[in-house]
Amino acid sequence: MSALVLAALLAGTAPPPAVASVRVEAGPAEVARLGPYAAEIEPGKPLDPERVRHVVELFYATGEYADVMVETTAGPAGLEVVFRPIKAPLLAEVRVKGDRALKPEEARRIARLRPREPLWPVRLDAAARDLALALVQRGYLEARVTGAAVPAPGGADAVFEVTPGPRVRVGLLRVDGPETAVALLREDARPRSGEVFQRARAQAAAEKMRKRLVDRGYGRAAVTADEAYDPKAGRMGLVFRAEPGARVELELRGEGTAALRARVRDLLQEGGLKSDAVEAASDLLEEEARQGGHRLARVSHREERQGDRLLFIYDVESGPLAQVAAVRFEGESTPALERLVQTRAGAPLVDRKLTEDARALTRALEEGGHPAARVDVEVAEGAGYLPVTFRVQAGPATTVSTLRVDSPQPLPAESAPQELRLREGGPYRVSDLARDRDTVVAAYRNFGYLQAEVTPEVTFSDDREQVAIVLRVAPGEATTVDHVVIAGLETTREAVVRRELAVKDGEPLGLNRVLESQRRLGALGLFDRVTITEMDPESPLRRSVVVRAEEGPLTAVSYGVGYAEREKLRGSAEVTRRDLFGMDRSFTLFARASFQPSFRLLATFREPYFLRRKQELFVTGFREEEDRDTFKFSRTGLTVQTAHTLPGSWRLILRETYEETRTYDTTQDCLTFGREFCPGTLSGPSASLVHDTRDDPLDPRRGLFLLTDGLLSLHVLGGNTLVKGFVQASTYQLLAADVVVALSGRVGLARTFDPRQPLVPTPDRFFAGGDYSLRGFGVDEVRPGGGNALLLAGVELRRHLFRSFWVAAFAESGNVYPLVSDIRLDDLRYTAGLGLRYKSAVGPLRFDWGYKLNHRPEDTKSYHLHFTIGHAF
Repeated sequence: MSALVLAALLAGTAPPPAVASVRVEAGPAEVARLGPYAAEIEPGKPLDPERVRHVVELFYATGEYADVMVETTAGPAGLEVVFRPIKAPLLAEVRVKGDRALKPEEARRIARLRPREPLWPVRLDAAARDLALALVQRGYLEARVTGAAVPAPGGADAVFEVTPGPRVRVGLLRVDGPETAVALLREDARPRSGEVFQRARAQAAAEKMRKRLVDRGYGRAAVTADEAYDPKAGRMGLVFRAEPGARVELELRGEGTAALRARVRDLLQEGGLKSDAVEAASDLLEEEARQGGHRLARVSHREERQGDRLLFIYDVESGPLAQVAAVRFEGESTPALERLVQTRAGAPLVDRKLTEDARALTRALEEGGHPAARVDVEVAEGAGYLPVTFRVQAGPATTVSTLRVDSPQPLPAESAPQELRLREGGPYRVSDLARDRDTVVAAYRNFGYLQAEVTPEVTFSDDREQVAIVLRVAPGEATTVDHVVIAGLETTREAVVRRELAVKDGEPLGLNRVLESQRRLGALGLFDRVTITEMDPESPLRRSVVVRAEEGPLTAVSYGVGYAEREKLRGSAEVTRRDLFGMDRSFTLFARASFQPSFRLLATFREPYFLRRKQELFVTGFREEEDRDTFKFSRTGLTVQTAHTLPGSWRLILRETYEETRTYDTTQDCLTFGREFCPGTLSGPSASLVHDTRDDPLDPRRGLFLLTDGLLSLHVLGGNTLVKGFVQASTYQLLAADVVVALSGRVGLARTFDPRQPLVPTPDRFFAGGDYSLRGFGVDEVRPGGGNALLLAGVELRRHLFRSFWVAAFAESGNVYPLVSDIRLDDLRYTAGLGLRYKSAVGPLRFDWGYKLNHRPEDTKSYHLHFTIGHAF
């Protein structure tokens, strides 16, 4: 029997029998998914029809079942309850039958059908109507579409029977109206004779004609598109009827500038000369006059017909001018308060501005802790030079003596409101009290007390200089999550969704948890849309939550074509497969090749939950080969990396790396090609600790960046034996609104374990010079062979110039040393220079001129120019 029948039978007067067993009759995966819902029916207890109904609703909420049959069998121990869900017709494919006026993918898009969406009759009817409407808009005015769900492997196909009928084309096309209007509008008529009739184009053409007439001065013009359909011929007669009416002209009598006249004219035209636009124009003229100090300004309007013209006349009676003779303050005023007033002696007297000034003074006093503050403005009526007096009554300054939140259900410390604006000993502000009340309400409602109310109780001392505040909480009953139902998944496993949810079974139901859950699911990048709704929103204590996710495409493909001076034409392609095995894993393959023999292949696997915790693991392998005129090289590598976020903006990154570079078919030193081509093998663990509080990583103005990096490469792992450490610290301060100072320091130390070969291999040495360090030098020119030790320090002052341009002045010092024992502070190199910055969408475009302050004979030149993207530090 169905659940509804069972509920009716159990609603009689006889006591309900006890439950002996409960089971779900379905496949193993469905039993595992639906079993927790069926567990609401507890063996040993009387069968509750409302519980049965709720279990059935939970099954339905998954969106995968058309019906749920509930069967009960009486046994010696009681009732055996069996839930038998019947699969819904979930969309597998869209098919189109009949005339192919629509393609299947086009039909899916127009009808907004999603994979595995239940094909209920109501949904199919709506989809058929959408398709028929789309065909009508394409000129098939007699189109008919019917939809049906046909069982298919994995669900059901949506089959649409399309009978488009004839495609209607425009036959007669004419513009009717006065001869001058017809000549003006004829070229705007659309669709043209012989073209497919589209009602939307005809209506757009009529509106374009109307606007053209309005622009020519016919403010009340109207253009309609009349249709005459001949079904036998499949032709549509289209007649545009233009009624320009009288030519409208505007006349302002009285004061008014050309700019004001233009504003009034635009306002009337946009409003089609309707009464609300006419009144709005009067208000505009009157307000402009009063802003100029004409307090008694009045505006009237009328229409006059003069031959073929309709004259809109606005009579502006400005009246005498009122000006501020002097501004005085009486009462408890201060210079700081007086500076808030916009009204100045000698300026036009504007009543609205006086009201705004009084409000500004009152708000300032209230913010200072004077809750009973009052400011009155005194000014004589009429015109002429009038003195203005602000009478300031601050009232007593009130401070908060005590502040407490009183509730029969205190919240846990981590969920309690942490930051209230009012503080004991601080000023009392009514606005802060309102915000604090809202903060406490939000905290309780986010913890599941959805009906919580907070009532402030304020008790002033006799002299009103002290106030005791109690925020009295009536939390009501807590609402918890009964069940979280996941719906709409096709490939993704439920476990992936559930581990991202902040909403959990049996925990408090709060708005913040719902929003955080939606944010986390959206951040996965797997879903086109995620909605979280309450299945039973009227239930006061326990509510079930339905999470419906619409999956996006699993495969993303991108490609590009470029040109480089050496490689000539080159192309690249990238393919990403998301949600591998339904567990949010991904695999990305990138390839780049050119006509000059070179290629690069990069493959990355991402595991979002490493060691069963929210911690990403990346495994990246790469292979790169290139043939150049004087040498060839190849590079192969594998990197395993994971990161962990620590408290206080710290981040720990752990890596295991193997990288081998080989250069061959050459007799020259590899440094003549570039240190990145020098042969070497790196194999071992490394770790980085990053602390970043910058407000903008690309263009910081405040904050600190600290990086420590350590690397160990061992021969037993197949690499060169060495140890290497690097520390970088940068800080940024905003000296003024448009002036930033940046300080940076870098230290690098490395060594081998072979006394016969103390220098580390060339690719792992430190280098300096170029656009990111000691900018008076070219790239790696400070010590061309590199070394085991590096010292760098720099300061840069950046100032806004205009628009997106900034200028900079910088000074840097540092050097590269062959061995750590060779470090000498008296051997530092110094550079300074000037730069220009342009803030673009991809980051700051930087042009720098650097000059060597201690030029040496071995230096080829004393300065260097650099152009790149991003700051030096």
